[in-house]
Amino acid sequence: MSKNTSTSGIVVGALVGGAVGAITALLFAPKSGQQLRSDIGNGLESIGLCAKELATSVSTHTKELVTSVSEQAKDSAQAAVEGVKADVNSMAPTEEDMVKLGKEMDQMPTNSEVESKGRTPDPAQ
Repeated sequence: MSKNTSTSGIVVGALVGGAVGAITALLFAPKSGQQLRSDIGNGLESIGLCAKELATSVSTHTKELVTSVSEQAKDSAQAAVEGVKADVNSMAPTEEDMVKLGKEMDQMPTNSEVESKGRTPDPAQ
């Protein structure tokens, strides 16, 4: 994104510099008032066209960037959902596994039972 900002800055600088140079040249050139006004008008019209092209280019790049970021966000969200689904089903993916896990947990001592034996219970339980 830094490269795009740098390029835009260069283009804007070139446009502004060109406009200032053109106006300065017109003001110091020996021309009649009508011809000078006409040249200034043509110069401003040219600057307007360049600005319009720059705005169109920036708009196009912005739309492309938004599309790209949106697609990446969707992909990341989908990957996160899939990861959660996999984690949810990893402990007991079937009903049989749940029953087996429940029986194993019933046989495990409670924290109170562990403490009564003088041991420290597992904080995760």
